[in-house]
Amino acid sequence: MALVRKNGFALCILVLLGLAGCSDEEIPPICQIAPIPAPLPPQQAMMKVGQKFSLTVLALTPASCGVKEPTLPSSVTAEIEGPGGEPIEGQIQLGATNTAATLQFTPVRPGPHHILVAFSQVGGLHQFDFHAVVDSSTTAPSFTLKRPCLSLERTQQGAWVCDTEVLRGDTVVRSFPGARLAVSGEVIWVMAATEVQRYVDTGTDLVMTGSSSHPEGPATFLLAEPGELFVLHDKTLARYTFSGGTLAFESSEVWTRPLATVGSPGPYGVILRDGEHLAVVTRGSVNFQPAVQVCPYQLVSGRVQRTSSTCTQITGDTVGFEPRVLWTREPPALVGNRVDQGVIHRWEWIAGRLVEQGSVALGFHLQLTFPPLLNPSNVPVIYADQFGSFSGAFTAVAVWSAERRAIFFEHLDSEVEELRASPTFYWGKTFQTSSNDITKIRLRPQAPVR
Repeated sequence: MALVRKNGFALCILVLLGLAGCSDEEIPPICQIAPIPAPLPPQQAMMKVGQKFSLTVLALTPASCGVKEPTLPSSVTAEIEGPGGEPIEGQIQLGATNTAATLQFTPVRPGPHHILVAFSQVGGLHQFDFHAVVDSSTTAPSFTLKRPCLSLERTQQGAWVCDTEVLRGDTVVRSFPGARLAVSGEVIWVMAATEVQRYVDTGTDLVMTGSSSHPEGPATFLLAEPGELFVLHDKTLARYTFSGGTLAFESSEVWTRPLATVGSPGPYGVILRDGEHLAVVTRGSVNFQPAVQVCPYQLVSGRVQRTSSTCTQITGDTVGFEPRVLWTREPPALVGNRVDQGVIHRWEWIAGRLVEQGSVALGFHLQLTFPPLLNPSNVPVIYADQFGSFSGAFTAVAVWSAERRAIFFEHLDSEVEELRASPTFYWGKTFQTSSNDITKIRLRPQAPVR
């Protein structure tokens, strides 16, 4: 069994990994029963950088079976391996009764840590894997909105775009029912079924700077820049531009909308862009297994065209995306009686190719939250399984460290559930309030993680 203290990161794990032994003499009835290996108990799997971490391991005490053999360990040792394989200093000691050992150490860098605890004579050999996360919960700026937001963006002037409403604080500045909205800097693009509009947030008002009708129908995804908008409509990938005070429909290319969406709920397709190179990401399948399909497009003299290159297939699911970044997860796998939650991969769309930048294993106890992928940009959020339940104290958002070429995790808030994250902030409902309509937002630090 495992006992986790909800208000901290101290962990008590009782591990039964040894086997009881008996002599060749008369065997007591209890020793006639073959031992059944105990499954590895749930673990919290998460600790915080710069904060002391305590791990208590209970030694196996085998039945003596009527003979004078050691039933308690005489000593204990521990080895801690950091994210780069470096040894980590820690202190471990046996308790007063020699039935348990307590290990304490402070992780100094984010990333996976491997722990090996060995008892002498009896007690067993125990191995653990924990992920050290960056704790930004005390420094990340916080905001609240008195309404739920499935999709959330923010302009440079501080206005919130919550689903189809533009808010300044909790005041609705403008509402666009039935439309899709996307933000780039101070610009808000509004895509309706037959019209596209462009607004600028001045800090006090929304000023329309252009509008144009279009024949492309409803939109499923928008990729915005201040002077350019790419849109996946039901049947076409279209490009709209704003230049010299004029908003214009430039071109479109036919695409085939799949039956399944990217995420649930989510768009039918996602656009990636690197300069003149575009890609449409959709959900597919390979040998009856979920797959991510990435098909290349290109801007040629300002017109969107499908290239002659074949589409790339990646086994797994889309779990996040940014303008030139794709996050995927390999399918979970059953290992014995437990489920390995798979591996998160981060890809970049570079010069018409999808290039893997890094990956991180979730293991048995870190799980994805799988929020609706309705934002123009989404970053994976994970939590540490707490006996099959959720606790906001053990949540984190994926962070890419360009310096270390690795994926880490960052904890931002303990009061938020139904979590979602973009590259710039993290939000969800607060569960410490009687109202279900409070959205709490934490801005993500922009300093690089090392």
